[in-house]
Amino acid sequence: MNEIQTFVLEDSGIRGALVRLEETWQQVVAAHEYPPDVRALLGEGVVSTLLLASGLKTTPSVSLQLQGEGPLKLLLVQCTDGQRVRGMASFKSAPEGAPLLGEGKLVVNLDTGKPNGLFQGIVPLTSTKLEECLESYFAQSEQLDTRLVLRSNAERVAGLLLQVLPGHDETRAVDAFETAAACAATVSADELTKLAAEDLLPRLFSGQSIRLFAARPVAHDCRCTPERLAGVVRMLGADEVKSLLAEQGHVELKCEFCNRAFRYDDIQVDAIMRGSAQISSAVH
Repeated sequence: MNEIQTFVLEDSGIRGALVRLEETWQQVVAAHEYPPDVRALLGEGVVSTLLLASGLKTTPSVSLQLQGEGPLKLLLVQCTDGQRVRGMASFKSAPEGAPLLGEGKLVVNLDTGKPNGLFQGIVPLTSTKLEECLESYFAQSEQLDTRLVLRSNAERVAGLLLQVLPGHDETRAVDAFETAAACAATVSADELTKLAAEDLLPRLFSGQSIRLFAARPVAHDCRCTPERLAGVVRMLGADEVKSLLAEQGHVELKCEFCNRAFRYDDIQVDAIMRGSAQISSAVH
């Protein structure tokens, strides 16, 4: 189950989204030896980024970034086309059970692909829980009542988003939202990660008229292609590349997302600098 599925509680003026990941999440973390708590938080970050993208009418590129002074130094998740994700985390050791999130900031970048379509929102980290930090982001940036529920186990990670639709009667919508949010908070990790939406949503929102849209697949996509890597080599500049070749006999790039290293010799570097992409001579 690697999918995102949106729905509407038609009687309440509330939109929702469900994300459930298994293989896709495993692929995101496969090349890294993250501690269990970092692994779980990165999974929540991937799910949250997909939930952020779920309410947008276009198919944008969305990134979620956490920068903090706690054990977690950096968490970065990128989502393209609303359904292709990659993510990484940088952390320092901490006592078992210590909160990963300390003082810092949450950054959301949105690229709609249209002219003047770049947007950025920055809010302080207001909680040790990612879902509460994101609710604060929605309150400040979109000024819409939003509730997130994030759950995970050893194999799967999942998330549920509820948000008041603009244009509904404010008093009635707030009351309905609080009721729906309270129902959503009761969901267990097993229910959220395993139950089909057709079974889960009526159980959570009993008596509601639910319009459920078709599920869309979610895939892991690191995007460290020869063309992109060639662009990175060119960005280093001729002087830096020449210095690396003189010192090491090669230029090596490492992708922080998939943890792979790509090595280029002088012949390959020369071809790259002249404008052609090259397959690296060593990948490890």
